[in-house]
Amino acid sequence: MTSRNSTGSQKKRIIIVAGGTGGHVFPALCIAERLKLWGHDVVFATDSRGDSYLGSYAGRKCVQKINNSSRLRLIISLTTNLLLSIFFLARNRVDGVVGFGGYPSLPFVLAAQLLRIKTVLHEQNAIVGRANKLLSIMASKVIVSFQSTANLQLKKNILIGNPTRFEHNYMKPPLKRTHRAFTILIFGGSQGARIFSEVVCSAICEIAKIERLRVWHQGRQTDLPRIIAQYSASDLEYSTSSFFVDIANLYEESDLVISRAGASSIFEIIGFKKPSILIPFQMSVNGDQKANAEFLRERGAAIVIEENEPDLQKKLTESILKIMHNAELRLQISRNLQKLYEEDVTEKCARLIENELAGAPGFEPGK
Repeated sequence: MTSRNSTGSQKKRIIIVAGGTGGHVFPALCIAERLKLWGHDVVFATDSRGDSYLGSYAGRKCVQKINNSSRLRLIISLTTNLLLSIFFLARNRVDGVVGFGGYPSLPFVLAAQLLRIKTVLHEQNAIVGRANKLLSIMASKVIVSFQSTANLQLKKNILIGNPTRFEHNYMKPPLKRTHRAFTILIFGGSQGARIFSEVVCSAICEIAKIERLRVWHQGRQTDLPRIIAQYSASDLEYSTSSFFVDIANLYEESDLVISRAGASSIFEIIGFKKPSILIPFQMSVNGDQKANAEFLRERGAAIVIEENEPDLQKKLTESILKIMHNAELRLQISRNLQKLYEEDVTEKCARLIENELAGAPGFEPGK
């Protein structure tokens, strides 16, 4: 390998491995694309769920079979994939493995550590996931997105942030409003459940009786008939989909975002500086979504509503109307989000990874 990358060092063969959710895959994709652009040989590893998020990704892939239907089957599949990963890494002379959390990251990252291959981890959430917590013991560096995780293992953890799909959109000037209706963007996500297909819809339909609304609602495919049935019976403009391709444009045109509190959503909201109502997934592992949401709430940058709160629909309706009718509040939330915004996160993460694998001096945030 004789080609040179962005820092002038030799091209590296790198495995990027991520769990099967969009929250794991999207930031990993940002890094994979940047490292490929710099001339590195990148293989993207995930499971069958994660593969569905790769879309038009043109690079090399490795799709693992992970069976987590029971603890025994999970242990068996992880052990099998560990052995396959050791063989793959040795045969392909891999220079480094970058893990983004989730069960699929365990076999590749652990195999690399057993073979004394350098590993770098990225933790998206405010609470370290189980896979990353285990793998961080032998990792070379751990890139974190929140100060709360940066405070752990200080010599190893580097606070940079969470790469998102839309970083090139964040610095654009605000769009001139061409639509007079208050516009709400809703993300039910894979863990949207009844809250987003029923309670959120009911609150929106109640408000539509007295206010002019435009709604974009991204929900699970199985929930779309229920969502459409409610909206079609109300006086509002709406569009629903299991995945909006032009999501960046919808972010830019929206006045309010209603969402779960996964790390990707949190950092997209920060990037677009949009007022939001966050409903953390109550059963998220380690309570990471609640911690993510609290990060914004404590800084006056979001409204947070617990999904088990009594009279949830009433609370949600009141919160939507509060943001609708208070332009100064919306402006203040946007200003608070601006204080949290970090430029060039993908660039900084990729440069740290590149330097670490090349044995170059480590990246120092802010430089």
